[in-house]
Amino acid sequence: MKFEKKELKDNQIEITVEVDNDLFQKAKVKAAISISKGSKIPGFRPGKATYDVVKRTFGEEMIEERAVELLVNQIYPDLLKEAEIKPHGPGNLEEIISKNPPKFRFTIPLQPVIDLGEYKTVRLPYKLPKVGKGEVEKVLDNLQLTYATSELVERAAEKGDLVSVKINAVLIKPEKDQEPNILKSTPHQVIIGEQTDEEQFPFNNFGDNLIGLEAGDVKEFTHKYSKDSNYEKLRGKEAQFSVVVESVKSLTKPSLDDAFAKTVNFEKFSELEESIQLQLETRNKNEYENKYFDDLLEKIIEKAKLKYPPQLLDDEIKDVLKSVEHDIARQNLDLDTYLKINNREKEEFIEKDIRPAAIKRLEQALVIDEISRLEKIELDQKELQKEYTKSFMQMKSAPNFRGLQKEFTTKKLSNMLVMQAASRLMNQRTLDKLKSIATGEAEKMMDEIPEEKKEENSNKDLIEEK
Repeated sequence: MKFEKKELKDNQIEITVEVDNDLFQKAKVKAAISISKGSKIPGFRPGKATYDVVKRTFGEEMIEERAVELLVNQIYPDLLKEAEIKPHGPGNLEEIISKNPPKFRFTIPLQPVIDLGEYKTVRLPYKLPKVGKGEVEKVLDNLQLTYATSELVERAAEKGDLVSVKINAVLIKPEKDQEPNILKSTPHQVIIGEQTDEEQFPFNNFGDNLIGLEAGDVKEFTHKYSKDSNYEKLRGKEAQFSVVVESVKSLTKPSLDDAFAKTVNFEKFSELEESIQLQLETRNKNEYENKYFDDLLEKIIEKAKLKYPPQLLDDEIKDVLKSVEHDIARQNLDLDTYLKINNREKEEFIEKDIRPAAIKRLEQALVIDEISRLEKIELDQKELQKEYTKSFMQMKSAPNFRGLQKEFTTKKLSNMLVMQAASRLMNQRTLDKLKSIATGEAEKMMDEIPEEKKEENSNKDLIEEK
């Protein structure tokens, strides 16, 4: 077997291989037998027809096509070994250059090459924001509104009232071919003065326009949307609103005491406050760390040299697209409908939205894996067992658990959960290590280790490398 290797720019290798003609002739005989076994040839039992009979019945081209497949499967493992190639995945037969002698051209994806450079010099302070008293009070206020009672009143609307309206809205200067109608007799309820972190419908502080109005009143006013409004098609546009008040209700909020705490399954009000505090701290930590590690990994990736084959990115694109389709399905939409609503073409959506997200996710995963290897991150078996048990209990309480039991055996489910739990723990341990390096904590800890201990660890690392 003769071969020539050529490295490609995209972390693949092109290899041209020439095989002895005798091997191809033997493969043709095996191919004829295989065809005979899977076919009905008059006068012959399956697999017993001669080569010439198979050739007359099915043609030389079919035999050669099957023979190439058999020959490639036979020589490919030996080719990788002789050419000293460590592939990332299956190669692709690009061309059958000739059949006499058999000569083929393959493209083979290589293992990713990760050079993190001086990743230990990257610094990023970790400053987790504290949950303020005002944030807890805001959650409590929302809980009060949820459990508030309403009473119809015959007076003008005031701050804190629940007002039901019907809204008509049109754009004052619509663009060419743009539909001017935004809302048409759209029912809406608003608590005057209520504030949220997100942009309210139809715009922030909409309820202030209703102060002083009674049931049956009509009011017209304009509103200009900001250039960064969540309503993309309305950004920078001015709209004319016409509002009809249908009812005004006063709201009576429950007192924040132990009795109220019992309605939301807490014995004491202090326990409710503690629970809200803990939930907010957990949410804040998750949000902060998502942003922190995104920024930190981006800094490391900027300094790193990453090479990976296109197949790896293609697989990641498929995974990201699948996740997006799953999220869209929760809104009772399929991808085609979603794209049509947003006036997007699928190719453009994949190129501009999915591909960048896939590149980011793939490169972050490659960096995390390499750091876990370099830093010799190991899992604690007790911690893994605890994480597995937690995952199993969550899955067991999921509504689709019975379906999973039918689809997978108990052993397969357990193996899947163990792998997922191990992956999560390994990622978290690696990120924690990365944080300690980026904040200078790891360096500080090293300074506190006695010199003889450092030397002992260094010698141990050298032995492991050898």
